[in-house]
Amino acid sequence: MGERSQTLRHEVILPALCWNRSRPDFYAVTVDLSAEGLRLRSAIVPYVDEDLVCSIRHVGLIDAKVTRCMGQDFSVRVLSRRQAPRLVARKLLLLAAQQRPSAEAVRLHHRIVPLRTEVSITLEDGLAVVGRLLNVSASGAGLLLGEPLQVGAVVVIGRRPARVVRCFAGGVGVVFVTPLDPGEVHEAMVL
Repeated sequence: MGERSQTLRHEVILPALCWNRSRPDFYAVTVDLSAEGLRLRSAIVPYVDEDLVCSIRHVGLIDAKVTRCMGQDFSVRVLSRRQAPRLVARKLLLLAAQQRPSAEAVRLHHRIVPLRTEVSITLEDGLAVVGRLLNVSASGAGLLLGEPLQVGAVVVIGRRPARVVRCFAGGVGVVFVTPLDPGEVHEAMVL
């Protein structure tokens, strides 16, 4: 393997408009950021050592020099005329982190649908409402509920304290403050 493949790259996808005095404006899309520079992709590929001005969404105007061309991709080094390169890199890294999908929660326990789905739910303010269980596992439950709740709210489902971890149309997902023993989770269970 070459040195190039070992470079840490941070994928970041943002629209860009690039230009200079000797060529018309052209559109590009950022691909990734690495120690080698910022890589962009475009139908129009500039020449190595060409100076460009790029307007990148959420980053602003940057002055850049083309350092490499590969197919439809080209890499640029940010020059310090408009913005400090380290500030541009910081903005791009933050945007890359925001674009990275968060890891999905891994389900540790099997879910079941109990025979008795109607359940009493006591809200933080002490109000008791009736909800319907969509599913239950040792770690939590999915509930249909007429009351809107916020993520982080603490509720009591039957006699089990739980915390809201996600909201969806007409319901919530909760985790039990103290998980159930997996052997307690069966169709005939009552919370």
